[in-house]
Amino acid sequence: NMENSKSTQSNTDYKGIYFRKSLGEFVAQITFRSNSGKSIAYHIGQYKTLKEAIKGREDFIKSLF
Repeated sequence: NMENSKSTQSNTDYKGIYFRKSLGEFVAQITFRSNSGKSIAYHIGQYKTLKEAIKGREDFIKSLF
């Protein structure tokens, strides 16, 4: 399932978080697969530090449940 899949875009060791050199920031996102099978990516935010990006993504996921 998608929860256990490795992100193809991540250049960090954290799923859904990657460093964008052009911005000098970490970007957090999450991808869902809709009932029709289409992948939908949600941009959570851009963060100055990896720690902030991890917290932002975790907080977003918690808010869904």
